Amino acid sequence: MAAAIVGEADAADVTQETFVTAWQQLPNLRKPEAFRAWLRRICVNRSRNWLRGRKRRGVPASLEIDEAMSVGGASDFRAAVEARAILEPAFERLTPDQRALLALHYGIGLSIADAADAAGIPVGTAKSRLSAGLAALRQALESADPAIEAEATS
Repeated sequence: MAAAIVGEADAADVTQETFVTAWQQLPNLRKPEAFRAWLRRICVNRSRNWLRGRKRRGVPASLEIDEAMSVGGASDFRAAVEARAILEPAFERLTPDQRALLALHYGIGLSIADAADAAGIPVGTAKSRLSAGLAALRQALESADPAIEAEATS
């Protein structure tokens, strides 16, 4: 989940922060049967905080070149780098809340209701943020590549 929101490069740090926070807050968990949703919410919040902090620090997201090479060879590597080169700058322009919801719903496949629960927001707010996030992503992609704009209008 962290990788889908913040990217592979920062996912380990966010995951560590998630488990440290969960360990510290475990005495505050009222319903043990809600542990999974509670931990998911902590991960989403840590991820959003990480993204906000990264913007303040001005740290660019990095390409996972070594990982892409080890997974699938040159053709997969080329495709991964090309896709990332197009999507990453557009994704970076989204707000942390938009990124989190897009990653939860489209990246890891949670339903809108589960994504809303993980983000700690009402379903209607999640739908609104997903719609705004998709519109912002489309706009960022169109402004980055005129061919995409031509495709979107046809």
